[in-house]
Amino acid sequence: MTSGEQHASFEQGRISEGPQGQIRTAGGEQRNRVLGLPLHILLIAPTFLIVFGLLVYPLGYAIVLSFSNKILTGSVPFKWVGLENYFDLVEAKSEMWTSVGVTLRFAIVGVLSEFIIGLSLALLLNREFRGRTWLRVGLLVPLMVPPLASGLIWRIMYDDSFGIFPHLVRTVGANPPIFLGDPDWALYAVVATEVWRSSPFMVLVLLAALQAQPVETIEAAEVDGASGWQVFRLITLPFITPVIIVALLFRTVDALRTFDLIFLLTAGGPGTTTEVISMFIYRWGFRHFKLGFTSAASILLMIATLIICIFYLRMLVVRQAEVQLTQE
Repeated sequence: MTSGEQHASFEQGRISEGPQGQIRTAGGEQRNRVLGLPLHILLIAPTFLIVFGLLVYPLGYAIVLSFSNKILTGSVPFKWVGLENYFDLVEAKSEMWTSVGVTLRFAIVGVLSEFIIGLSLALLLNREFRGRTWLRVGLLVPLMVPPLASGLIWRIMYDDSFGIFPHLVRTVGANPPIFLGDPDWALYAVVATEVWRSSPFMVLVLLAALQAQPVETIEAAEVDGASGWQVFRLITLPFITPVIIVALLFRTVDALRTFDLIFLLTAGGPGTTTEVISMFIYRWGFRHFKLGFTSAASILLMIATLIICIFYLRMLVVRQAEVQLTQE
């Protein structure tokens, strides 16, 4: 009998030694089973079911619906239409392209503004001065306010009759615009609200990156005669670039799927001035009840978001490779 086939029987159960010297007990294997299934399978089963129910099944169902003419009211007989919904969405005269333009303007202006404000405040808070702790606490307030509450608050502040912003404009002798009703102002009013709500996230992330930077490198550069701008451009900025990329990734993805704030402030109006992609999907899905059409739009939005994520992650990988080459 070889050593890999040795067996011994005990009253507690059967022990076997495998070819690699692994000890197995029949009693132990029985104790690690519940209802005839391995214990580790049962432990991960709830998580798997939650992920499947909240992510996999809805995504698969949306993909299936995107190839049909499904109407929520059932007024039209169900049939498969293939790629017809996708062709209708991407054709030149499609209303989706207007929403795409609005979404891009909202995301680009909003995310860039948040980054500039966030980096400026992070650099300020990275210095020692009186009241710094209180300022940090104050910056957290927008993050603690629920999106519903912040949207309603800003809607009141923009109100032409008793809002604070029209009042401030009147105090300087000017005629205030209808911020949420003027096509020239509505989108930027919504962007301002989003910047106020999301800039603290950028501040916290960038401030954490700045405080993780070794002080010795900055002190050595200052001893060598480097100016403050040179220290920031040549030392600080390259050090926090990976964090900047990650922060921009999160904020861009969040901006592309913004719905609640715009729904509360303008509901996509006036006209379609502030109708981002999510509002476009909502309008066709819950006002025109075209689930097949809106499912196709949702899939296209998901694909576009994935492409943007891949772009950011590629930038992050390239930056990390450059850092490794520099260290070598």
